[in-house]
Amino acid sequence: MKALLKLKLRLMKDNKTLYVIMIAMSLILSAVFGNSMTGSYQPTIVVVDEDQSIEASDLIAKLSSEYNFNVKLKSYDEAMDDVMNRNALSTVVIKENFYEIKSGIEVIQLRETVESFQLSNLLENEVNLIKNMKQLTDKTIALVNAQGTEFDQNKLSADIKTVFVEQWETKKPIRMVSEIFSTNEAKFSGLNIHYIVGMTLFFVTYSLMFTVGDILEDKRLHTLDRMMVSPSTRMDVLWSNLISAMVIGTLQIIVMVFAGQFLFGIDWGNNLLLVIGLGVLYIFVMTALSLFVVSLMKTMAQLSAVSPIVLTGMGMLGGCMWPLEIITSKPLLMLANITPHKWAISAIEGVVIHGKVDSSTLISVVVLLSMGIGYLILGERVLYLKSLKDN
Repeated sequence: MKALLKLKLRLMKDNKTLYVIMIAMSLILSAVFGNSMTGSYQPTIVVVDEDQSIEASDLIAKLSSEYNFNVKLKSYDEAMDDVMNRNALSTVVIKENFYEIKSGIEVIQLRETVESFQLSNLLENEVNLIKNMKQLTDKTIALVNAQGTEFDQNKLSADIKTVFVEQWETKKPIRMVSEIFSTNEAKFSGLNIHYIVGMTLFFVTYSLMFTVGDILEDKRLHTLDRMMVSPSTRMDVLWSNLISAMVIGTLQIIVMVFAGQFLFGIDWGNNLLLVIGLGVLYIFVMTALSLFVVSLMKTMAQLSAVSPIVLTGMGMLGGCMWPLEIITSKPLLMLANITPHKWAISAIEGVVIHGKVDSSTLISVVVLLSMGIGYLILGERVLYLKSLKDN
């Protein structure tokens, strides 16, 4: 097997362009996705104010000042044009007496996004706050009127509003207090770690798939037949392909670690070797998966057609392109559990962010080992059965 492995490693220079492209793509996309999350992005919304009340003005001011939306006041037709031309995230129509009627605020958008979901929740909370304040004002005025006391109703309403807002801000029944240390470095480090890890784990799968896929080329060129008449066994041939693929994958993981540290300023903590070890474990799993996929194919053309679908689909489900924390669909989250990507990213991020190995990390390791052994057995058995059939 040593001679075969040495031969495979020497032949890797023929695919060096593929390996360089995969490494470059992972670094470029990591930089693009990471930087896109660190800017001062303000979603643009267009507001149609049909109420023209003080309450509506206060609501619009809050959207701009407290909730960081870029608010533009326009007519209904102009607002719809902006949404249809994708110049704005949503159109918010504030109807007359919006806090007294059902569906007093209408949100018009082309598609659901994280920002639009946040906007809908904020509007609902603000309308409920206005309703509560209005009810308190009406009841207070009714009580004062019942006493027959003369008073300035507008001034009383303003005073009640001021006291209500102050009490709401200072005496909420539940408050969450948080503090971030070293904000310049910590604010977006989690996202940077996620994207450098996710993109590397995604693109390394292509290198692994096509390196293992050399088995199909050996069949087509009858190189495999000549190997089988040599002293080498079938398992020697198989393991030489798998080990060479793992070498390439491990090198890409090491490049990821050092690129993350020196190019993206990521602090991998005191568990650098553990991070690399988890990456190598993932490489083993994906090499075994590649073997299983290759065992089902007949030609390199079939592999070239099928592998992008399989690898891209698994990468998207596994959270390589975006954090799974923003996904709310239960079916998608369940499907993520069958991908090695999800468990590898979770384990690596857990070790880096928390700085220790906990129960979730151990669970991820066990799942990855189980997947790797399972795919390895399946791939080897399918190749063996196909070899018997061919002979």
